[in-house]
Amino acid sequence: MQIFETIVKYCEKNDIKLIESGWLLYCHVLGMIGIIWSFFLESELFYKYYLAFLIWHSLTGLGITGGAHRLWAHKSYKASWPIRVFLMFMNSNCFQGSIWHWSRDHRLHHKFSDTPLDPHNSQLGLFFSHCGWLLKKKSKELVDEGMKLDLSDLKADSVVMFQKRHYYKMAFLWAFIIPTLTGLIISDKWFFSLLFLGFGKYIFTLNATWCVNSICHFYGSRKWNPRIEPRDNIFVSLITLGEGWHNWHHEYPRDWRASKNEWWMINPTCSFIQMCEYIGLVNTKRAKQEDKVKYDY
Repeated sequence: MQIFETIVKYCEKNDIKLIESGWLLYCHVLGMIGIIWSFFLESELFYKYYLAFLIWHSLTGLGITGGAHRLWAHKSYKASWPIRVFLMFMNSNCFQGSIWHWSRDHRLHHKFSDTPLDPHNSQLGLFFSHCGWLLKKKSKELVDEGMKLDLSDLKADSVVMFQKRHYYKMAFLWAFIIPTLTGLIISDKWFFSLLFLGFGKYIFTLNATWCVNSICHFYGSRKWNPRIEPRDNIFVSLITLGEGWHNWHHEYPRDWRASKNEWWMINPTCSFIQMCEYIGLVNTKRAKQEDKVKYDY
C-alpha cells in the first residue's frame, strides 16, 4: 500500500497520468508475453498466426494512415460513406484515441511542429516524442490552443461523431475481442490469441505509429526542406504503410499521398486510396503534389 501511495505522489508531483501510464505498461507486458510465446508454437501454427498478425496490423494501420491522418486530420481527399465507416472501424481497432482527439492533436502538431505547443515536441527528446507525451498531463497553453482549433468539419461528420460517442466500447471490441475470435479460426488457443493478436498486435501498431513522431524527427533525410526537423525514413514507412516520408509530408501536409510519387517510396496507403478512387469510392482531386497549398495542418 505504501509503495502505491509513493507512486501516486510521484505521478502527481511530476504531472504524470497514472491510469494511462499503467494501462500502457499493462498492455506492453501482455503483448510481449504473447509475442515471446509465439516463438514456441509449432511451425504451422506460427506461420498462420503471423499471417493473421500481418493482416490485422495492415487493416489497423489503415485506420490511422488512410483514416484519422490523411482523411480526417488533413482532409487531403474525400471518401464516400462506406469507406469512412470502414476506416472508422479500423481506427477503433488502433485504440489510439478517437478520430476526433487524434485529428485535433495532429493538427496541433503541424501548426506548432517541434515547439512547446506541439503535443509530442521532439525538442524534449526521443522518448517524449515517442510515448512520453501520452504519459504527462498537457500544459494549460497546449490545451487552450487545442480548444482554439476549428474542428467544425469533424463535428459535421456523423461517422466521426458516432465513434466519439461510443469510442471505448468500439475500441475494446475491435482491438481485442474480434482479433481474438479470428485467432480461434486458427486454433483453440484463445488465451494466446488474445495475447498475440489482441495485445501483441496492439503494441506493435502503437509503437509503429509512435515512430513517426519520434524516429522521423531524429533519423533520416531532409531532402525536401532541410530547415525543418521531420525526416524521411524508409524503415518507418515499411512498418506504417507509407507514413515515414515525413519531411515531404510536413512540407506538403495536404498531399493525400504523404510522399512524392516515386517508385521507391513505399506507400501501401497510397495504393489503397488509388484503388478506392478507381472504383469510385474516393476523390483525391488529382492535384499536382508540388502545387499543393501549404496549410497549418
